[in-house]
Amino acid sequence: MTMKFPSILNLNFVITLILSFQTIAYAQDNNLTTIEKLRNGIPLVIRETPGSEIVTLSVTFMRGSADESFNRRAVNQLTLDTMTYSTKTFSKQKIFALTEKYSIGINCNGGVEISQCSALTLKEYLPQAVDLLAAIVTEPSFNPDDISLAKQQRIADFQQDLQNPESQVNAVVNGIFYDQQHPYRLLPQDGIQQTQGLKASDLKEYHSNLLDASSMFITYAGPKLPSNIRATLQRKFSKISKRDRPKKIVVAPAFDPSKRLAFEHREIPTAYIKLKFNAPSITAKDAPAADLMFEILSERLQEEIRTKRSLSYAVYAGTIQYNQGIGMISVSTSKPKETLDAIASVVKDFKAKGVTAEELDEQRNVFTTSYFQTLESQNSLAGALSSFQNYFGNARKLYELPSQLAGVTPADVSRIAKEWLKNFRVGVVYDKTKFDSKWLKQLESL
Repeated sequence: MTMKFPSILNLNFVITLILSFQTIAYAQDNNLTTIEKLRNGIPLVIRETPGSEIVTLSVTFMRGSADESFNRRAVNQLTLDTMTYSTKTFSKQKIFALTEKYSIGINCNGGVEISQCSALTLKEYLPQAVDLLAAIVTEPSFNPDDISLAKQQRIADFQQDLQNPESQVNAVVNGIFYDQQHPYRLLPQDGIQQTQGLKASDLKEYHSNLLDASSMFITYAGPKLPSNIRATLQRKFSKISKRDRPKKIVVAPAFDPSKRLAFEHREIPTAYIKLKFNAPSITAKDAPAADLMFEILSERLQEEIRTKRSLSYAVYAGTIQYNQGIGMISVSTSKPKETLDAIASVVKDFKAKGVTAEELDEQRNVFTTSYFQTLESQNSLAGALSSFQNYFGNARKLYELPSQLAGVTPADVSRIAKEWLKNFRVGVVYDKTKFDSKWLKQLESL
């Protein structure tokens, strides 16, 4: 069977058609999204999802562990964990009864740069969900028993990270990727120590600082927002005052050539390896192109390491985009020397030869499909809108992503690969008698 490729004329027609669909979709999404403000200035992002009865309502705090001093970063997660246990209005038993009766999912999560409390429910039970979410956000009780239980669970999570080599390798490489003072650094062992020392007064003080109208916003995704709910949100949250505190400036992790490798000895047959390096931030002009570059790199690593050489079933490349970007390559393998050789070979080839238009288009389609899938779920839609509201001050910028991806060229991807795929810091969890640091020489020269 002979495959027929489209002519240039037909290809231009297809591209024009895709751009037209994107323009229409952008206009529709934009029209369904409004950004209002409460009396105290807290933004209220409203995204209508016609035809759906499911609602996601979230309150986002534009603060996370990165805003705390290096010896107090665990207070963020513990505070957010404990907030859902009980409030001055709702006891633990009452919260359980309400969430069960009205099918309300309530959750609070502390993060690196943003923290959030959310309620997921049906439109019919939105009044009950709003009352409960508002109480959790504005008046958590921080009872001693609740704090004790939250501590046990949080410490257990940190201990599990320490015990699991797949997660522990991330902490190992973080030990050299970040210096002790860097805002993004919180190693499990530090988290355990800090959590154990936290008191009720620490959590109450941290919560009080979270309630700042100048660094909060509310996101709603669901059917048309009823006027009574809008009034309730105004009543519940407009009393929060503004503090207008300066945001901590995060700098990129500094590269120290003397700290390229961090190793943890464990007598295990599989080596867990993670490379970290700097990458474009979420607000950088190159962020969409960097997303595509990492997708292509991940695909090439899987092809070479998993498909061709059968060195590992678990290998990938990816990026985390905060106010600073983080690049990663992760792999687990019983043949670390051969695997590191393969990684170096793939990266070297990528930087030297770049990417073809066909390969870029393939990954662009995958990424764009993922974007539209994000719009299909209230929960993921609300999360994406919250992220763009936090980092860009305008949730509607989410809808510009397809056109930004469409504008990425092979030259952009190649340039980013050459600029950022370097200065690798490597973390390894493995048997030290079976590993030689000389295997990293090829990576050091890239």
